[in-house]
Amino acid sequence: MRITLALAINVLMLVLTFLFMSYMYIAILIAISLLVWFFYFLWRRQQLVQERVERKIVGQKVIMPTEHIMFRAIESSGYSQASGMGYIALTEDLLYFELILLDLAITVPTARLQGVEFVRRLKGVSPVRKMLRIMFINENGEDDSIAVNVKDMEHWKNAISDICKKP
Repeated sequence: MRITLALAINVLMLVLTFLFMSYMYIAILIAISLLVWFFYFLWRRQQLVQERVERKIVGQKVIMPTEHIMFRAIESSGYSQASGMGYIALTEDLLYFELILLDLAITVPTARLQGVEFVRRLKGVSPVRKMLRIMFINENGEDDSIAVNVKDMEHWKNAISDICKKP
């Protein structure tokens, strides 16, 4: 049944392609235009999120400046994870993270940071390279953590560890 359905769809698409061959250039132009607009939207959204993160930390003593990262997992969301690109920054007062496409922003006062470590797996997420797991107490007073990939993992780990050691 599946093979028959797949063949029928392919034959239908082939027939439609030959019927509308004279309009193919219009379809190609529309596809290219949509692709260009999609990448422009992503670039613009990335710029807006980066500006938001930088506005959030303005006036504070910056320990780790705004950095583009790959978000992998958050422990409190269970085994259904949404990953994506985002920005993260660390100041003396807070750790701030925001995703580019999804509506996820995490603000953690440095007093609530509990530690940091390298992990290969968190809540079912296990990419090829190791992740930086940042442990904290969330706004509900529960233990939580996020896993991210940053450019200089060791530098981030040391910076967060130093903040956690402060009284």
